Amino acid sequence: MREGVMPADPERAAALDLVHRLRDVALRLELTVGEFARTSGLHGTDVRALVRLLDAERAGVEATPSWLAQQLGMTSQATTAVIHRLEAAGHVERLRSRSDGRSSRLQVSDAAIDLGWQFFGPLLERLIATTEALDPAEQILVKSYLTAVSEALG
Repeated sequence: MREGVMPADPERAAALDLVHRLRDVALRLELTVGEFARTSGLHGTDVRALVRLLDAERAGVEATPSWLAQQLGMTSQATTAVIHRLEAAGHVERLRSRSDGRSSRLQVSDAAIDLGWQFFGPLLERLIATTEALDPAEQILVKSYLTAVSEALG
């Protein structure tokens, strides 16, 4: 093995191995999202926007265009283009805000949710089965680790 490729300290090497496995999962998910984008005629950014909007809905967060721009790390103009593409495809609806009648909120359409389930459903079922195979303590540990990794990423 080349010097500098793996840490000499066994604990650091084990930690780095775990990080590499996480990176592998992230890359495989990215490829899957890319395939979904290609097969459904979307841009990769469009898919990321849909995922963030669905996350917001699950969390009870009102997703506004400015919120989405922040989540995607994009300018308001670029985000507007994404929203227009998603609206034109029938994947997103712009509704009146519940808290401020002067602004709008974004909601993923039922048709987009159905499209996502058709593509990702089998994968999600495999991931759920894999997760259910863990005992509750292991699930808590994995959740804690993934939360810490997410926070470390900012």
